[in-house]
Amino acid sequence: MSDSWDRGILTTLELRTAMGRGVYILFLVILVLLAITVLFPFLFAFSSGLKSSTEIYKGGLAIFPAVPQWENYTQAMLKFNILEQFKNSFIIVIGGLIFQLTVSTLAAYSLARLKPFGGRYILWGFLVTLMIPSISYIIPLYTTLVKLPILNISLLNNFLGLWLPYAVNAVAIFLMKTFFESIPSDLFDAAKVDGASALRTFWSIALPLSRPILIVLVIVGFLALWKDFLLPLLVLPDPKLQPITVRLFYMLNVKSAPSPLNIQMAASFLALLPPLLIAIVLQGYLKRGISAGAVRG
Repeated sequence: MSDSWDRGILTTLELRTAMGRGVYILFLVILVLLAITVLFPFLFAFSSGLKSSTEIYKGGLAIFPAVPQWENYTQAMLKFNILEQFKNSFIIVIGGLIFQLTVSTLAAYSLARLKPFGGRYILWGFLVTLMIPSISYIIPLYTTLVKLPILNISLLNNFLGLWLPYAVNAVAIFLMKTFFESIPSDLFDAAKVDGASALRTFWSIALPLSRPILIVLVIVGFLALWKDFLLPLLVLPDPKLQPITVRLFYMLNVKSAPSPLNIQMAASFLALLPPLLIAIVLQGYLKRGISAGAVRG
């Protein structure tokens, strides 16, 4: 039976017919066109960093340069201090992920297994935030970070000013809660009989079994936090602390000494390289995590 479905949407029997082969070729052509559409911006950004500025302005579909200028990438790294900006970006992203996963897993576990009073309404409160555009509360968030209530301290030019807002993610809480609820209750009951506390059960049972969905959240969270621009722009006015998304914006728009276009393209491609590599290297884990979540759900 499994051999008849090895083609996914078409069975082996259907592929033996003329119509089945035609449908298969049609889907293949569509997927190839979609792949080209997705990959073309990355290829264009990379090849533009190897061209001279005059080649970039030329018309036509000359994607690859006549003579690759690899030194453009070296100049971009030195001119824009890419490594220093990468360091700031990784500090922001890794710290944000630690805060986000800590809050999301603990909140989801308490809602799924500890069953607090009014837990359904608490979850609704988290989900309601998804209906509010993030831009609408950026001003209240900024004024709060300028002077924290009660403590009366400012989190500007402080990575905590980004980590704390990143900590609460309604989608992550909802996904983790759903996953925790799909774990057989017998495991938690057995741990309770053995005298394990709620925190011990969370650490020894719930988290190890949740590794697939945690990997998915890490990948998605990394991509989202790396590309964030507006909040780091407001919270980190000090250039020495700014991530690459913010710093490149300033340095590429310097009116007094504008950089050549090919150097700008090289710097832009280098900026998107870490999330691109993360997506490529961990795509297998992403598929397994989504599949595990779907089967458990």
